[in-house]
Amino acid sequence: LTQETTVMTAMQKFAWFNLSVIAITLVVVGSLFPLLGYRAMGGLGFLGLIGLTPWFFFRSSEKVLTDERDQLIQWRSWILAYSLFWLMLVLLAVVFSALIYGQDGAVPVTVVQLSVAWCFMFVYAVASVAILVQYAKGAKDAHE
Repeated sequence: LTQETTVMTAMQKFAWFNLSVIAITLVVVGSLFPLLGYRAMGGLGFLGLIGLTPWFFFRSSEKVLTDERDQLIQWRSWILAYSLFWLMLVLLAVVFSALIYGQDGAVPVTVVQLSVAWCFMFVYAVASVAILVQYAKGAKDAHE
């Protein structure tokens, strides 16, 4: 039996890191909410760790970090993420806000402010999952 070693690409590391940061953020906010109530939303600050992702793309040696396939995977992932984001945003803004706040109701400022962080998480989670799915599909196709 031969054992294949697979090395993660910079894009895969980027995706896993993003998903880890999002998971940690959700755990922090979810665990603090019973204790702090609305103030637990301060845990959304953990999303700032996503700002560290450029380190995955620094060239450390003469090896190639990304190629055309990586760029195509990234491009497709962001198109999917932003397309789903706009569908979700319109659905939430038009349908759910009317159901929750009524036709004449005003959306509270805190909901608008927090929607930025939740939408950010949504876009990065969808893009990261799409990146990992495309790499997994490519690996599966390579072994067939």
